[in-house]
Amino acid sequence: DDISFLTLGDHYKTKLEKQYYQEAREAVARFVNSEEKTTFITANFSSAFQNFIVQLPKSFRFLVVEDEYPSLTGLISNHGFSSKEIPMTHMVEQAIWEELHLNNYQVLTLSAVQYTSGILLDMNWLVKIKEAFPELLLLVDGTQFIGAHQFDFSASPIDGIFGSSYKWLMAGYGTGFALLKKELLTRLNIPVAMLDQAYDRGQLSVKALGSLALAVNTLLDQDFIQLMEIKDRLANYLKAGLSKRNLLDEIVEQREKHSSIFNIQLNRKQYESLLAENVRCIWRGNGVRIAVHHYNTKEDIDRFFNYLDKLL
Repeated sequence: DDISFLTLGDHYKTKLEKQYYQEAREAVARFVNSEEKTTFITANFSSAFQNFIVQLPKSFRFLVVEDEYPSLTGLISNHGFSSKEIPMTHMVEQAIWEELHLNNYQVLTLSAVQYTSGILLDMNWLVKIKEAFPELLLLVDGTQFIGAHQFDFSASPIDGIFGSSYKWLMAGYGTGFALLKKELLTRLNIPVAMLDQAYDRGQLSVKALGSLALAVNTLLDQDFIQLMEIKDRLANYLKAGLSKRNLLDEIVEQREKHSSIFNIQLNRKQYESLLAENVRCIWRGNGVRIAVHHYNTKEDIDRFFNYLDKLL
């Protein structure tokens, strides 16, 4: 296939790109129950989010969460929108609720799962927000969420969700998505054709597009619900072990539900030691971010705990 790509590049561009794009679009729409016409395939979260917010009036004011994904807050600032940050606490949903009642905002933008801490925002709470503020746009970064949690976009209160696909969906680098409610576009008077043109600017990786449809369809074929049950059991086991070792942030300890991403309180030297043991982790914020997915096992976590106990 690589040789074909090398020698028949024009064929890939003119024929297979359209095919792979449509296959990816259909697969993602089916996976999250979104409408195919307002499901757009992009290169990453940044292009997905940017190509939508540039359609919004510059008078729109954003409410965001502190320590958000830099690309999210950076794009809001770079395009001239005003915004306010809510500090991250164990009751962040309540803090946002109170702020919305105090001041006027047109957009609430946040990550469903915080990229540094792994804090999982309460999706049920977003329903309450939408009921109280029906005109408020709910725009969500789903990079650390889609593929790691069951999600029905059509049934959710979210107006638009954007993300990169190389994370929990396990597709290739260079793929992302933008899912938008048709009612939102109608209300804002944004033609679907205009968004089609916006998301078509630049080049997408043809082979990456093919990987996205394959990855999503594989998750569906392997019973995604069952895979998430496996992941959740592993995440609970990991959290219990980290809590026992006093390695979790107090905010995470105080919240009832959490994702399968954890930021553990280790120093740089301990982080380097984990890397030397081939533990796949990364330095984020003031600690080490680790995560489990459905392909991990309890034995993987036990080995990790053995390495940790030697460090501690």
